[in-house]
Amino acid sequence: MKLIIRFFSFLFCLQSFAQPISNQEKITKYLNDYFSQDREIIHVQFNKNLFINNEDIAFKGYVLSKNNNIPNSNTANIQLVVYNEEEQIVLKQLLFAQNGLFSGGIHLTEKFKPGKYHFHFYTNWMNNFREDDSFNQTIEIIDKNSPYTFQVNEPNWKTAEITLFPEGGIILNGIVNMIGIKITDCNKVGIEISDGIVLDSKSNEITHFRTNQMGNGAFYLKADLNEKYTIKINNEKLKVTQPLGKISETGLILSAPNNPGRSNLLVILKTNEKGLQSYQNKKFTVLIQQNGSSMQQEVTFNNNKTEQPFYFDKKYLSNGVNTIRVLDEDLNEITERLTYIEEGKNPSTTLDTKIVSNDSITLSGKTDVNKAHLSISVLPEKSMFLNQKKTISGTFYLNAYLEKPQSDTYFYFDPENKTRRQDIELLLLNQNKGKYLWENIKSGPPKISFEFEKGVTINGKVEKELKPNSQNKISLIALKNNLFDQTTIDQNNDFKFEHFFVQDSTVLALQMTNEKNVTQTTKIEARIARNEPRFVLGPSFEKAFCPITKSADNVFNFQPPKAKATELKEVAIKNNFKKEVFTHKDDMSPMARAFKFDGKEYGTVLNFLSSNGYNTGINQTDFSVYIKERRGAYLGESASSPNVYIDNFLLFDFNQLFNLTLDQIDEIYIDQTGSSDTSTTGHGTIKIFMKTGQKNDYFKVKFTTLIVTKGFAQNFTYKTAPLENQDEFNYFGTLGWFPNIEPNDQSDYQIKIPKNQQKEIQVVIEGFTNDGQLISEVKKVPIGGIF
Repeated sequence: MKLIIRFFSFLFCLQSFAQPISNQEKITKYLNDYFSQDREIIHVQFNKNLFINNEDIAFKGYVLSKNNNIPNSNTANIQLVVYNEEEQIVLKQLLFAQNGLFSGGIHLTEKFKPGKYHFHFYTNWMNNFREDDSFNQTIEIIDKNSPYTFQVNEPNWKTAEITLFPEGGIILNGIVNMIGIKITDCNKVGIEISDGIVLDSKSNEITHFRTNQMGNGAFYLKADLNEKYTIKINNEKLKVTQPLGKISETGLILSAPNNPGRSNLLVILKTNEKGLQSYQNKKFTVLIQQNGSSMQQEVTFNNNKTEQPFYFDKKYLSNGVNTIRVLDEDLNEITERLTYIEEGKNPSTTLDTKIVSNDSITLSGKTDVNKAHLSISVLPEKSMFLNQKKTISGTFYLNAYLEKPQSDTYFYFDPENKTRRQDIELLLLNQNKGKYLWENIKSGPPKISFEFEKGVTINGKVEKELKPNSQNKISLIALKNNLFDQTTIDQNNDFKFEHFFVQDSTVLALQMTNEKNVTQTTKIEARIARNEPRFVLGPSFEKAFCPITKSADNVFNFQPPKAKATELKEVAIKNNFKKEVFTHKDDMSPMARAFKFDGKEYGTVLNFLSSNGYNTGINQTDFSVYIKERRGAYLGESASSPNVYIDNFLLFDFNQLFNLTLDQIDEIYIDQTGSSDTSTTGHGTIKIFMKTGQKNDYFKVKFTTLIVTKGFAQNFTYKTAPLENQDEFNYFGTLGWFPNIEPNDQSDYQIKIPKNQQKEIQVVIEGFTNDGQLISEVKKVPIGGIF
């Protein structure tokens, strides 16, 4: 009995000495838990935003770790889904990212009809979180066969809408309130005005306001509960009268007059005389945070003052948008406010003309940071379609923390915009809330249900029954990519290659070997296993909610293509005919057609056969290569296939021909009569003889081949499209796209562009460094004195 009493006495002592968890500790734990898993965010630079339907669309992607603010080296699989204006999927690609970088593009074809297209980039890992860190970009494709009408750079004044954003979400009686105002048209395009006023019930002007070109502004008002206020705009283009709205008897207002020149951020918690009585002896916590980084201060109104000011040292705050929250004693959010921190100098680049030759210009660039990764788009001086709206700084510093991302962020980072810091603060004032909701943060850490994808998986099964404890293995070889891997076979005859990085259309060979590495003959089934994950939150389409105004007086007519003809004044005909010697002609029937190749030919063997009497392609059911007699094409699937030989070895698997190119071939013989072949199978005979040194042993062994169809997009090589005249080029052309610029140890780099009668060029430079510094500039580089 004494033992029991002593035990409970011990528990009581422990309880008496236990310290309750403070609110500050709870807040810190909420933040640490919610942001414990690293999040990635994507920015993509396009070479421009409008394309003719015979051009290449090119892009470069950057992936940043939000927790560490450096390139995310863990990211590998980037999903791209392209939608048309009807929000139908027209294209999917899997893009390969390495060290936080990826690039790609699309060669436009007739598949892409004129109109707007939405490009959506995301990762499977992003699906674990409630906040959208994917990237959306809308581009437009136009048809050269139709006139192009230029868009008017004017908002739709008739649909102007005014929205108010008072600090703290309320207009408080008896004190001076700062009220944000935003004016936009039906397509959310900002409207700039300079003559807005606020009137009282007697039509006296109380205050006035203006908005910037993004439609953001603010004004101060000492509100009177017994007064009715009206907002009025009256000019040539806009006439609006709107009541101010409800005035609250009491409440809390959070103000953050951010002075960029000061090292401390001033934050003021305000109330009125009535609120002062209500909030006596109540404790509030003011929290400022970005992701898991935070600072806190406890506030009370016990000094009988309606304004409680305090300071946060900016050197401890993260660059970009920070959220300031006011929490009550139960850690419920009362109000929030966004502010912007920018400490340190933004990296910059220089770019000048270095060398001018007859047909090209070499530009020399230099960065003021080390280990930078850049992408550069160069457009003509008069180009109307420079993609300077979405910038890497805007994506990672602004949109990463806004509930509704801004489609045009360059305005806020343009070094020529002398008021850009004030413009950022006006933007943040005119937000209802940030991307990260406090209730979500309090609810606990995200449930991780989606894996961090790296590469693709190749699953398969062997048909041959294996002995217990068999040491047989499956070898995987990419015939033309120098790839080799091996894996074991389990007790169910299954095998798997995980995290395999392979591009679409790659031909893979699979064969089974025993413990002595001797090839074993067996049937092997294999496939690419990839889920092609959808984005749980869905893409955020940039829509036009009302017709975009275009100018009937500003129409561009493309010139029809010129017929290419050459006038021959003098032609000297010289007989250089050299009789070709066919090495294997005696092996064939006289009915066979013989073809000799000198190693300079381009194209594939399958395309060559398509031009010489056969239909070739890939079956959509099993993704195998087929070769069928064209004369029997009306028979469909039952059309006959020829016997195909490589160096006199009969092929049982036409997949081996998929990547075989003509520069590897010495001779090809085609006998559609079949008289060159003693075999009774097949219809016709095709014999292919490799060049000396091109013979490969893999044609002589029995293995299974697989053509990759769900792998990474193939490497993209950008090419400029031809245009008919200089005017077309000046408005719609591209001088150069350089997605992979990496300055040397001295931070220097060079690019070369065609001359093309330009006196000045427009250059867009985007990028980041290994330590997460962002580079985003638009430059106009003179090429004067050259012409």
